[in-house]
Amino acid sequence: SMTKEAEVKDNIIRLTSQPTPKATSPPTTFREAQGLIEQLQDGVLLRNENFEDMQVTDPRVMALDWILHEDEQRLVSDSINLYQRYGLAVLAYAMDSKAWFNCGNPGENFTETSCSIYSSVMNQTVDYGVWLSGESECDWFGVKCSGDGIVRSVTLINNNLVGVLPHELTALRFLQMLALAGNCIYGTIPEEIGQLDHLLSLELHENGLSGVMPSTIYQLEKLQLLNLAKQYGVDRVCQQSNGTKIYTNYKHGGFVREFNVGLTGKLGSEVGKWKSMKGMYLSENSFTGEIAEDIGNLRYLTFFHVNDNFIEGNLPASITKLRNLRHLQFHDNFLYTSLPEGIGNMKDLERLSVNGNSMFGKLPEGMYELKKLKSLFLHDTAEANSPWLINDQEGFSGSLSSSVGRLKDLEYLLLNNNPITGEIPSDLGNCTKLKVLRLHRTELKGSMPREVCMLRDKDLNNENGVGVLYADCRPNNRTEEPRVQCDCCTDCCDYTTNVCVQDD
Repeated sequence: SMTKEAEVKDNIIRLTSQPTPKATSPPTTFREAQGLIEQLQDGVLLRNENFEDMQVTDPRVMALDWILHEDEQRLVSDSINLYQRYGLAVLAYAMDSKAWFNCGNPGENFTETSCSIYSSVMNQTVDYGVWLSGESECDWFGVKCSGDGIVRSVTLINNNLVGVLPHELTALRFLQMLALAGNCIYGTIPEEIGQLDHLLSLELHENGLSGVMPSTIYQLEKLQLLNLAKQYGVDRVCQQSNGTKIYTNYKHGGFVREFNVGLTGKLGSEVGKWKSMKGMYLSENSFTGEIAEDIGNLRYLTFFHVNDNFIEGNLPASITKLRNLRHLQFHDNFLYTSLPEGIGNMKDLERLSVNGNSMFGKLPEGMYELKKLKSLFLHDTAEANSPWLINDQEGFSGSLSSSVGRLKDLEYLLLNNNPITGEIPSDLGNCTKLKVLRLHRTELKGSMPREVCMLRDKDLNNENGVGVLYADCRPNNRTEEPRVQCDCCTDCCDYTTNVCVQDD
């Protein structure tokens, strides 16, 4: 079966490589060189910049110098691929390609032209062109072009890219996919990103980006996959070619000794522009505010991960219109909300996590209609500690319905730390795929049904070394009767003292 990413990318145009164009002769006259400089200055440089004002170490100047003096392709001002080749060269210098793990170092005299990479997919070694070598840019490692020689995709994941995203990426004006995840890219996302209006997929996760997510990103109306997750708390150290170390968990790679909290911003009404969006991954950043009701317009949205941010307020009611949603991850935010009644409409939901928020209200009956649910994380919603504590009405209340037995695919059910009442329904025993069941620190009383205990012979076992079946089955407050009688629990907890001891 396909990975999530592969599935979302499946729609991206099938890419074919292109025959290598023949090198032309070098610019012979000063006038030709001057024409090329003017062409790049007018066509690629933005923000009213020009080469004369830049330092010689500026990646844009280094890329220009390479085009004029080192590149065997000897492009001239009207070469059809001038902009894209220059744009990729800027990326190479901005990301210190000499330090890359793969295919980034053409050697002192730019004589290294090819590199071999083992492909686990094809189970063989594949040859690629080295960046900044004389090969066609369409043959460079991680670059894909369509049959007409236009760059459509740049994929350099986990390749020790170190630096700041250059806004000259807009020279790749027909780019459909940009995947630079798992590197040491720091600084901000340039607002010019909004000019890449053919982008279907933007993956910058697991870097050290900071600052506000630019509002221009909403102009990318064709986007199907946006992954900006994990800019906060990524503890990666990369080494530049000159030996300098870059630390992603500090702002600007550590040149500013201030902790990097990732990307900030709000998911306001403009979010509704992403009509084609299938996967939106924004977890582990510092997004704030409420999520706009316009999220309900993203009818193709399948994966929505916004956990570990500072999002507050209600779950938008419109979220129940997202019939294709499989993952809804909202855990560890500042929500103060109940689960919407219409949650039963989200028939494809496999994973729901709202733990670590200030939740209240009853578990809606519709929740038990979600037949594909595998993971239900509803724990730690009572007294999620200051500054979360809003009032003592927190946490899911009411009882666990016997309808829970309809959730036949359920593997994880975590309800601990909730004021949920009543008895544990024997129908829970119909959830035969359960791997982890946590019912401690609740108001549940009575005894663990035999039907649930029998699941211990199935997947509810300790083979993976984690406590799998928790209940308040230790003597309460050390001396009183336990709240729940359980002779099959792996871990028994004392409701009052909050001590859990392995019982198995």
